[in-house]
Amino acid sequence: MTASATAAFPVPLPAAAAAVGAAVRDAIERGTRLAPRGAGTWWPDGPPAAEPLDVSPIDHITRLEPADLVVTAGAGCRLDVLAARLAAAGVWLVLDPPGSLARSVGGVLASGGGGPLAARYGTPRDLVLGLTAVMGNGTPVRMGGRVVKNVAGFDVAKAVLGGHGAHGAIVEAHLRLHALPAADQTRAWAGSLREVAEAAAGALASGAVPAALEALSPPLAHALLASDGWALAARDVGGPEAVEEELAVVAHAAGATLRPVPAAADRTVWDSWREAVGAWPVVVRVGADPASWADVVALAEEHLGTPLGVSATVPRGTVRAGFAAASAGAVAALRSAAARRGWPVTLERAGPALREEAGVTAALAPGARRLAEEVRLAFDPNGVFAVPLVR
Repeated sequence: MTASATAAFPVPLPAAAAAVGAAVRDAIERGTRLAPRGAGTWWPDGPPAAEPLDVSPIDHITRLEPADLVVTAGAGCRLDVLAARLAAAGVWLVLDPPGSLARSVGGVLASGGGGPLAARYGTPRDLVLGLTAVMGNGTPVRMGGRVVKNVAGFDVAKAVLGGHGAHGAIVEAHLRLHALPAADQTRAWAGSLREVAEAAAGALASGAVPAALEALSPPLAHALLASDGWALAARDVGGPEAVEEELAVVAHAAGATLRPVPAAADRTVWDSWREAVGAWPVVVRVGADPASWADVVALAEEHLGTPLGVSATVPRGTVRAGFAAASAGAVAALRSAAARRGWPVTLERAGPALREEAGVTAALAPGARRLAEEVRLAFDPNGVFAVPLVR
């Protein structure tokens, strides 16, 4: 079976995993490199010298157990299709990455990035109980399980989650769910960068733990909220009284320096966030700490210029900055400066040329690059997956 024959992948497992494994072994025999591909909406262009390993036909939802808050879905299952199925059962997957709702489960897990809801619920690594992936020798490997108590060996999966396909092709995942909330409210306030940073710090210091607390740069705040200047948007979900209390804590911290933004009313703001951030041609994601996100903004502007927009998930210190274009040299300079502060920099989205030259991730300390290479060799001993992970 060749990589181009993946449209015929049977579902569900184990037949699908066996077929993907056969495609990988065929590529090894032919001396061809592969680029795992899901819906193709986030990284529409793969490496020019690689064949796509299309897992989008593996779009099944094998098992949904609302009482246990677990669902098993194929890597090609679209997020919008999965969301509709879950909503009908009274549950949801609290995973809100940037980009189209047509993104695939496997693609999102491989990219490793969450969205604003990561403030409370974590990144994809925190929502995956187990998964099946095909390694670079064509062997399907199952990691973790379907329930929280059965996650033996799951640390191995962490190399696949966020590995952008460099460590294996995800075939299926067991995902942790939550009950649909009775209330879902959003409030926002506007001010200067300094004022927003102070208000966000005050909210965290006062014990606020909203589902999302996002700092938005002026272009993004204007697009989402029709506001001027920087904005601080807070979202909470749960019981009506608890949601009101949580947002009141944030409002108290924000009210001293920021002005309310009336446009923020419901979750449509966050749907628009996914579309807006997903439209940036180049997205750099920096992992800092909650007190340093504003410093990340300044550092990114220093090395990459004025961004199209910036979105900071304040409680996690994660900053996304979008640009129309960037050079590999500028990305390298940003990574070097950020590494001195202990901040990893991921090239979350970019065209194939920039990904190839700059690499998707970068080692932080001496020896880390060698370790990354050894891990990759263990997962992909034949070098079949054409993903420029570290440069």
